[in-house]
Parts: sequence; structure tokens; C-alpha cells
Amino acid sequence: MRSLLGVLNEYGRRLLGARAERRYAKQASAQLLHLYRQERHEHPELNPRALYQSVVAQRLGPQAGRAGELVRRAEESFTDWPADRELKFRDVVHYLIFDECMRLGTAREGTKTNMGVVVARVIPDDL
Repeated sequence: MRSLLGVLNEYGRRLLGARAERRYAKQASAQLLHLYRQERHEHPELNPRALYQSVVAQRLGPQAGRAGELVRRAEESFTDWPADRELKFRDVVHYLIFDECMRLGTAREGTKTNMGVVVARVIPDDL
């Protein structure tokens, strides 16, 4: 009986954890999309990579110096596989949210949610 209770408790924790991750990813995606549109409006001369880096820097605040590194890591993670392609804002958001979850300690064993699906519901594919 105790092992069944333990299994049920663990299932409940994972379910709540996944729900919290999805909520966080949705809110963060919306905030980043807002920053993207604002920055693109204020600085239309920026190329896509510089625009992404500027948005990430704003999101990071005091740790803005990490923006270039995060954009580079997003590029390494998403543009070579499964097909060679250009970096998209959606990729940067996906990587940034995952990185934030890992740094917050909410993803000790990795995330329980496919962040890409949540991000794709908020961030248009053409960005």
C-alpha cells in the first residue's frame, strides 16, 4: 500500500511540475514576444541576430552580458539538426526558457514538458 501511495504522490508532483513548466513557458514566451516587437519597432536597422541578442539582454537584466552566449547556444542547438537552417526567434525563446528553468532549479532531472510545443503556440514560426 505504501509503495502505491508513493507512486501516486510522485505522479502528482510530476503532473503539477509539468503544469507549472507549461504556465512558465507560456508567460515567458509572451513576455519575450512583447520585447521582440518593441525592440524591432525601436531599432528596425538591427539584423535578426542582433535583435535576438538585444531582446535576450533585456530579459536577462543584470546578466545581460550572457546574451551573446545564449543566442550562440540556441543556434548550436537548433540550426544544424535535423536540417541546416537559419536561427529563428522561436529557437532563441525555446533555448532561453529551458535555460531559465534549469537555472531556477525547477528542472532537476530535466523538464517534464516539451517547451518547444508551448513556445510554438505563442511565437510565430516566421520570427
